[in-house]
Amino acid sequence: MFARLLLIFILVPLADLFLLLALSRYITIPATIGLVVVSGIIGAWLAKNQIGKVGIRMRSLLTQNQIPADLLTDGGMILFAAGLLITPGLLTDLLGFSLLIPMCRTWYKSWAVKWIKKNFIVKVYGTHPPDAPDIVEGEVLSKKETTQEPRENDH
Repeated sequence: MFARLLLIFILVPLADLFLLLALSRYITIPATIGLVVVSGIIGAWLAKNQIGKVGIRMRSLLTQNQIPADLLTDGGMILFAAGLLITPGLLTDLLGFSLLIPMCRTWYKSWAVKWIKKNFIVKVYGTHPPDAPDIVEGEVLSKKETTQEPRENDH
């Protein structure tokens, strides 16, 4: 896992830098810098717009005593997109802009759910604690850990 993260943290910025340098040869350095600035401005506006829409829908569900889990995921993805758009680069901007499109977020979420179901197992133990009926005791294990015995409850 560390090796994969290390590769991502090294290769993505290098690829972004290479693409910006290559682009600057074709459209000049000032135009490339302008492109980075314009993408930052558009990204900030889109992120603010999307987080506002998600916030309004979230408040509406909360007033109806519903848990907006899907909207919390959208909010997290929008904030992640804003972070990507802060980073100058074409690859990070493309991923960031795609995260700001609701239809793309839906696809990313379904992909993530499939990946989690493939790689993890959720084990639930017993019943709800009497003082907290909304809590279910359990743990999430990677598929590699499923051969081990379940851990004892701390209670």
